[in-house]
Amino acid sequence: MIGTKRLLLCFLFVVGACAAAAAATDARVAVQTTTDQLLAVIKDGKGYFDTDPERFYQAVQKVLDPAIDFDTFSRGVMAVNYKKATPAQRDEFEATFKRGLIRTYGKALLSFTDEKISVLPSDRPQTQPDKDSVRTEIVSKEGKVYPIIYSMRLDKDGAWRVYNIIINGINIGLTYRNQFSSSMKAPENHGNLDAVINAWGETIAHVDPAAEGTGAKEGADGDTATGETD
Repeated sequence: MIGTKRLLLCFLFVVGACAAAAAATDARVAVQTTTDQLLAVIKDGKGYFDTDPERFYQAVQKVLDPAIDFDTFSRGVMAVNYKKATPAQRDEFEATFKRGLIRTYGKALLSFTDEKISVLPSDRPQTQPDKDSVRTEIVSKEGKVYPIIYSMRLDKDGAWRVYNIIINGINIGLTYRNQFSSSMKAPENHGNLDAVINAWGETIAHVDPAAEGTGAKEGADGDTATGETD
């Protein structure tokens, strides 16, 4: 069985395809076009990761930076705390969130083998020109199918970027938002934003979305999960 963290590494793998088709006019094209960039990183990384892991993380980040809307994703995780945060705290959390995501799941990319990933046709009309949901399926070696839904936004530069993901019914944005809220309420943090931000890399490393998923199930749209703020 593929665990949720294993599925998250597949998320990083698939979303790398968006980088190679940044200017695509269709969100499915952005996901479908190619995974060659990240495949090359994985292939090379297997040969040098043990001696130079930082080089690998930087290579993964170079591929993912154009593909993921880390600003919207991290803003949604902070939710109501975003408005309380200073600009410096917002920037620091976005950087910490990105670094934690890449380092927590980036190494797992090296174990990517022969799971099969398919981008599915749209099952409903696109209601907003700058937002779309892309459905994919990951089929394990045992033949089990895991659905993944990407919430995507068309940015001003014409690139489609991921800002949330639902894996096997578990809303990842909402999972992390719940964890951020719990960390703010934790006795050791006393509602201190800086303490929560500074510890986030360690926090995300111990969050299992499947275990946290009871309160993190949401519809395919994904906007509620990210808790977007104006």
